[in-house]
Amino acid sequence: MRGVTCSNMETQSFVVVLRPADKYGSPGTDERVSEHFEYLKELLKKGILTMAGRFSEVLIGLVMIEVASRDKALEIMRNDPAVKSGVFHAELYPWRIALKAT
Repeated sequence: MRGVTCSNMETQSFVVVLRPADKYGSPGTDERVSEHFEYLKELLKKGILTMAGRFSEVLIGLVMIEVASRDKALEIMRNDPAVKSGVFHAELYPWRIALKAT
C-alpha cells in the first residue's frame, strides 16, 4: 500500500522521529521549539502532516507526513527550525500503512 491520493498525486508516508540534540536546553531552545510547532502547523494546513505528537514519558516526538518522495520528506525534515538549529536530532523512516481510519 503506497499511501493516499492527494490532488491527483500519489504520496508515500514517512515518520520523522525527533529526539533532543546537543543544543537542546541551551539559550533559544524555547524559541526553536515554538518555531518547530508553527512549522508543523503549516505542514498540516498544506495537507502534508498526518499527525504529530510526543511520548508522554520520554522526550521523543513523532511526525507523520505524506509526500511524493523520500527526497521531499528529507527536505521537510531538514527544514524544521528545531532540526536546522541543532535542538532536535531527526531520523526519517518510510511508513507502510496497513490500516487507517477514514
